[in-house]
Amino acid sequence: MTQTYFDVNAAALERRDPELAQRIRETSLSSLPVEVVASRTNVPAVRLTPPGGGSPIALCSAYDPWREAQRWADTVQINHPTNVIVLGVGVGYHVLALLKARDADIRFLIVIERDPRIFRLAMSALDLRPLIAREGVQFIVGAEPAEIPELIGEKRTDIILHNCKITPHDPSMRVYGSYYDEARRKILDALAFDEINLRTTFESQGRNQFNIYMNLPAMFRGYALKPLEGLFRGVPAVVCAAGPSLDKNVRELHALNDRAVLIIVDTAQATFKRLGIEPFAVVTGDPTPLNFSHFEKIDSLGEAFLAFHPEVNHQITHKFLYHPWLLPLFDGDSELLDHVMDATETYGVCPREMNVGHLAFNLAEMMGCSPIVLAGFDFAFPKRGGTTHAALAAVSRTVAPMKEDGEVRIGGKEGKAPEETGKMLLVPGYDGEPVPTTAPFQQYILALEKHIARTEAVVIDATEGGARFEGALQMPLRQALETRLGEPGVAQKWNAFRATKPSPCLETVLARQQEVIDALRLARSRCDDLAADLRRWAELLKKSELEPALVESEWSDFDRKWIEMVGDPLLNAGLDTAVQYIYFRRQRHTKPKDGAPRSFLQCMYDKYDGIISEMTGLLDHFIHCVELSVQALRQSAKEHRS
Repeated sequence: MTQTYFDVNAAALERRDPELAQRIRETSLSSLPVEVVASRTNVPAVRLTPPGGGSPIALCSAYDPWREAQRWADTVQINHPTNVIVLGVGVGYHVLALLKARDADIRFLIVIERDPRIFRLAMSALDLRPLIAREGVQFIVGAEPAEIPELIGEKRTDIILHNCKITPHDPSMRVYGSYYDEARRKILDALAFDEINLRTTFESQGRNQFNIYMNLPAMFRGYALKPLEGLFRGVPAVVCAAGPSLDKNVRELHALNDRAVLIIVDTAQATFKRLGIEPFAVVTGDPTPLNFSHFEKIDSLGEAFLAFHPEVNHQITHKFLYHPWLLPLFDGDSELLDHVMDATETYGVCPREMNVGHLAFNLAEMMGCSPIVLAGFDFAFPKRGGTTHAALAAVSRTVAPMKEDGEVRIGGKEGKAPEETGKMLLVPGYDGEPVPTTAPFQQYILALEKHIARTEAVVIDATEGGARFEGALQMPLRQALETRLGEPGVAQKWNAFRATKPSPCLETVLARQQEVIDALRLARSRCDDLAADLRRWAELLKKSELEPALVESEWSDFDRKWIEMVGDPLLNAGLDTAVQYIYFRRQRHTKPKDGAPRSFLQCMYDKYDGIISEMTGLLDHFIHCVELSVQALRQSAKEHRS
């Protein structure tokens, strides 16, 4: 029995993506308004009637589809390894031509197709096996635009590191233009979000992991989140950030009278201190030293819990180590804390998100609060000028009126931040008028809107200024307090929670930290072995001839040692985010100019000479960090007992 193109393509797709293969097999072409004709070069050409009707649209040239596809591929200008996203599969000629012309310079190739019927048509018309079987190719077929970033998944990190070219297929755009425009927008939004997070990770270079080690004594002395889960179900919460609008209505919160959970971010503390309003929790999460400025003039947290992310700047937990009400907000992402403290299983988790305001929102949601009333969530600047934050915030700076070209000048603050001038984005404002914001703030807005769309809690935006949040009810804070507060009794629930403090075993935690130290020391020894290999390579590269078998043996042995080292789960726990950038560098797509043994060995030497040096320094640093953490934990436990 003769196999068709569809048969062989479907078999290849089954090996790569069984779910998609099954879905395409079940897709019928009977409802597709398409005409297939032979082109002048005797290969299939296709005309498709668009969904809204009208004249048929040619998905490829009716004269010479391959020549047209080659011309299209020539327009995709890439001269270094890059990720490529193609919008529209068409009949498939253009994607195959692109792969043939640019294969060496394409890392991941993602093909997005709106209509599963068109994808089946392409599988029936051409032999797509070179495309389907190629490592790094992904097909996204029939997905909603909002789903596409999640379907791209971990490739998004590589896209940020190695760039991305989004390339539309013009005939597909003419058929489903609005879909592909929306898909492109969702992808770009997601990549902007990723870039901000990744840049933060790179800039930290181990700072966040260092903070975790230094914060272990406070976490050891802290409360668990699990007893809080759902404890305040149906109880209103007011969550306050420190946008400039907070100064307009914060005094209204004197009317709470034990009828709502009040959670504030660290930046807003001075404002609440001045008014004598005490929250139930102060939330902090920023790992930078600047974050300590919010606590420098705070002598006491009173009865409020210090709810802190494990990566928060360690000066904060050091200052308040003996505050009786410490609440670590484990997010479930730290392998170190899961190993040392069973954090996820024993303590419970609260998702982190991108900023401290969203972290405070997550805490209220985890507790079961509804409605959640937001105040001070500006995420934008006053168009006519004002301040960046509430007046008493340690980082509050002046904002000049926005110029016609979108430029905004933000004043400096000695010891905190320099003066800045730059063009802003305009986003919908709370009051209906567009307001200027930064690219990071825009991502904060989008992230919060997505959260509002999926939460079961009613969300009321009572900021009375700043940006507008799609999906939230807009209401003045006074009205929200007059109509949405519950009965008194919130303090009683908090007092019940105060009696739930866990008692972790100190010796168990110390023993697990020792296991981490041992894993780091083993990796340090392996780095010495790898460095010796690199020195041998340097001598080999001085020779005029290199045998292919020798180079292959050298590389295989080196690669095996590297994989064994970075594959140790305890090493990953010990370094965690501090080592991410080294993994990324390992993934860089570096090809020698030719296939000669010398070129390959030189390429690998140049790549790993820097990596091994950085890894060695990193390991020395973190071995010292864990030892300091052990000493601090022992000292804290000793002082607590005495």
